[in-house]
Amino acid sequence: MKNQWRVIIILILVLLVAAFAVVNVSEVPISLLFTTVHWPLVLVILVSLVAGALITFLVSMGTIMTQKREHRNEIDVATKEIDELREENAALKRRVNNVSSENGQQNQKIEEL
Repeated sequence: MKNQWRVIIILILVLLVAAFAVVNVSEVPISLLFTTVHWPLVLVILVSLVAGALITFLVSMGTIMTQKREHRNEIDVATKEIDELREENAALKRRVNNVSSENGQQNQKIEEL
């Protein structure tokens, strides 16, 4: 059912683009540095659209790469902090076990007396 709706929507969009192309077939002059070319208006619009989409994609990829790098750095810092906390936790457990064993030895000595 979903696929049918997608196909219908795509067909409607294709029809709209085709109608847009038919309506905008008149040629327009485009000045390129030392020359002027005449292209159909629809082609000028579509090339501009693709160029804009490409520029947007490239800029967003730069932003995404920067965010990934920052995220990776944050993960590295968090991993290091977790490792330090685990070491501290292990040291505290050893300390607690030492105190417990010392208390046990003292209790044994008291019982022997």
